[in-house]
Amino acid sequence: MGVAVRALGIDPGTIVTGFGLIDEEDNHLFYVSSGTINSPQKADISSRLQRIYSETDKMIHTYKPDAVIIEKGFYSKNVQTVIKLAQVNGIVMLAAVNAAIPVFEYTPLEVKLAVAGYGAARKEQVQHMVGQILKTDKPIDSHHAADALAVAICFLHRKVRYQK
Repeated sequence: MGVAVRALGIDPGTIVTGFGLIDEEDNHLFYVSSGTINSPQKADISSRLQRIYSETDKMIHTYKPDAVIIEKGFYSKNVQTVIKLAQVNGIVMLAAVNAAIPVFEYTPLEVKLAVAGYGAARKEQVQHMVGQILKTDKPIDSHHAADALAVAICFLHRKVRYQK
């Protein structure tokens, strides 16, 4: 029997941050939980970052993941968007490092390839494939949560592949 690994995937966002927890045991993936951390759009960035940190910290202490995996920020013409997403990534990393949990990052291209087999897959395709891979009873209702689960799947697929 393989040792179970619990992965916490994060899809960073300043208004909506997706999260997804998956267990891997004997090369099988098991859905644990997923959802979103929502921050009021009118709140200042420091309040939103504090909420994201607090909720991530709470999740880490509740679910005790073995790794935290973050979708790397993308390039944008809007520099402010890139800066804010980098701040969210930093806050999530801080929560993980404070709990002595390793952090991994994957690009959207790597995640889409791992889940959908196509680097330009649309959000709907990723959401559908996440449900298929995890054999969930009901569809993942948020694309933010589905993206977070996809990030965790990407990590677990790579981990399994490199262990052999």
